[in-house]
Amino acid sequence: MKLDAAERRGDLYPDRHLNVFVPFHGHVLDANVTRAVVSTLRWARPEVTRDFVVELAGVEPGGAGGPWHFDLHASDYEDFHPASAQRQVVLGISVDGAISPGLPSLDDVDKDGLLAISRAGLPLPALLHEMRRALSRPELTPDDVATLVHSLGELEDGSIPDGWVFSPAAGTCVLVEAKLTRYLDAYQLRRYSEVFYDRAGEAAMAGVVLRPWSAVARFFAARRQDADPVTAFLCRQLHDYLDLLGLAAFEGFRPYDFDPDAAQEAIPKFFGFVRAVREKGNEAGVGLGEARPAPTGGRLTFADMALPGEVRLDLTKDGVRVELRVGDAPGGRFPGRTAVDALLAQTKDGERNPLSALDKAGADKAGALNVRVERLSAAGPDGEAWPALETYSGPLDPGAFGDVLAELRRQHPVPGARPDATGHWRRGTLSIDRDLPRAALVDQGPAAVDEVLRAVSELVKLARALAPAPAAAV
Repeated sequence: MKLDAAERRGDLYPDRHLNVFVPFHGHVLDANVTRAVVSTLRWARPEVTRDFVVELAGVEPGGAGGPWHFDLHASDYEDFHPASAQRQVVLGISVDGAISPGLPSLDDVDKDGLLAISRAGLPLPALLHEMRRALSRPELTPDDVATLVHSLGELEDGSIPDGWVFSPAAGTCVLVEAKLTRYLDAYQLRRYSEVFYDRAGEAAMAGVVLRPWSAVARFFAARRQDADPVTAFLCRQLHDYLDLLGLAAFEGFRPYDFDPDAAQEAIPKFFGFVRAVREKGNEAGVGLGEARPAPTGGRLTFADMALPGEVRLDLTKDGVRVELRVGDAPGGRFPGRTAVDALLAQTKDGERNPLSALDKAGADKAGALNVRVERLSAAGPDGEAWPALETYSGPLDPGAFGDVLAELRRQHPVPGARPDATGHWRRGTLSIDRDLPRAALVDQGPAAVDEVLRAVSELVKLARALAPAPAAAV
């Protein structure tokens, strides 16, 4: 971060830990996020809490609408019982603001057994398998399991909500259950109604209100310019905190988003950026398919499954890398090595150059791109592979692209070839990418989405040029 930027924009602090809500050392993240929300409401002007109850909890307070009281986890107020409030709400907040569709009620399952499985330290595929087996639910998804694991840990401590916002004078109580997972657990929400509101049966879910984190972020974002300076400061800080956690709609990159020491903390926000690129790209007719997270960023498939490979967006310490990767995509019409097989067969190992028809303007655009060929090694002819060697790297010259394909063939033996001397099966991947510097992205707001989308659009056009011919014509 430059000093002049810090002097011009005091809100562009260089270290995320200078945000008042971000601890400098480890913490239980979802508990800290709930604390940040409740603390902001407590210290902001009282009208903000009333608006929060109306807009997000969906209830109109009675009386004078206050005074308001706040607490976390097990309430320390001895002379207040939530069941005495005329307006009773359980406010569930998660990434999607929705109930997990695959989880059964935990009333009739072995909760202790499920808790033991969740704490066995299993990798995700094994954990998913064991949870599916234990619940007899083969359709259980990783998002369902993440919700279940979180709920089991909290239920072990008792049915205690994460936060409290209430006013006896207003006859209103809002119990807050906040998760950083995609979904919420209906069983857990119902238990809060049963325990604290003395409700039973279908009535237990009658007062449950669900909201996504993006709606919470929008609520506080709208108050960043409040006339009360304390309220404005806290709402700015809270929105920044939700933003860096990827819980707010993407508004722009901050200097600390590219901090290599906190790269994994920045990935959730970056994936929100990937989704924003996808959404805007599809509004413009680019034709992008599914977005999925990756350890260093996000992956975008093509809406046209005949296109080879996928687009990768990766967060680096220097900016954002936008890459067309052909040869190890997990899906599409040409998954894995089959995309390279088809490309080489169609071009006769580079004798026919699929990029030769690019006009001068297109060639100039492509000249800002890099092209790479990598050799991968695998334990078998198909399946997972790992990088072994980069054998070609340089600026993309459409006129000489046949040479790139010839090198790709050298690293990618024809299907059915035998393993090499090390006993591994070799195959190649093709990569065309552009690195966008962070100086062009920080503090640019939605313009950063446009900048990356331009690069994505170029790569989609190249993917169309590289697309293998239809099966009947091959």
